[in-house]
Amino acid sequence: MQKLPLRLEREPLVDALFEVRLGQTSLADILPGFLFHDLPAPKPQITRLPAAEFPQPMRANDPALQFAPILRMDWGDYVISVGDRNVMISCKLPYKKWPHFKAAILDLTSRIGKVGAAGQVERYSLKYVNLIQAPSLAEQVAKIKMSITLGEVEVKGDHTTLQVHRHEDGIIHILSVVIGAEGQMPDGKKVTGAVVDVDSIRNVDVADFATFAANLEPGLEQLRQANKRKFFTCLTEATIDQMGPIYE
Repeated sequence: MQKLPLRLEREPLVDALFEVRLGQTSLADILPGFLFHDLPAPKPQITRLPAAEFPQPMRANDPALQFAPILRMDWGDYVISVGDRNVMISCKLPYKKWPHFKAAILDLTSRIGKVGAAGQVERYSLKYVNLIQAPSLAEQVAKIKMSITLGEVEVKGDHTTLQVHRHEDGIIHILSVVIGAEGQMPDGKKVTGAVVDVDSIRNVDVADFATFAANLEPGLEQLRQANKRKFFTCLTEATIDQMGPIYE
């Protein structure tokens, strides 16, 4: 089994997101106000998002809007987004590493557990998005442990989008690779490279949020390690070495 680095000196991560989804409920009506008063100072800044312009009955009946975030709360190193049936916490860059992110997730879910909101917890997930920088398409393909042949076409230096769904040990991993991606870093620098996105989802059946939050830690740690392994197994050894892996 491949040994995983504890951390990287040159972090390729551009986004990290934790999400919880519930059954029929109305989190967006009660959660922002509660969190505004419950979170420690400085108080989060609340921004109303475009999905809030649609009436709640319309959002409930439209699959594209059921989990759309309605409000955003800037909270220190993190952003909290709240929808009708879900809550998300994502990292601002630079990424504070997993122990810091995990502590923020457990703190937030513990606070939400005190609300007593109705709704059964149906799933939770961790999504990590990484941009592996390289100037040419061929160099980007070479950084990924991937071999694709479609008909008579062997993918070597082409714009490519690939998504794979893998069920493994009770977790659904959605692995996405985009060759030829372009983006802008927080410092304004424009970069090109291959995006490697791993979304790891665990379906659950928990009657209330308080119970979910109280028992989250072991499953959350297991989900992170499974997500991390899927990411590193997508990369060649040379690519990992270029990131400055630290194993101890």
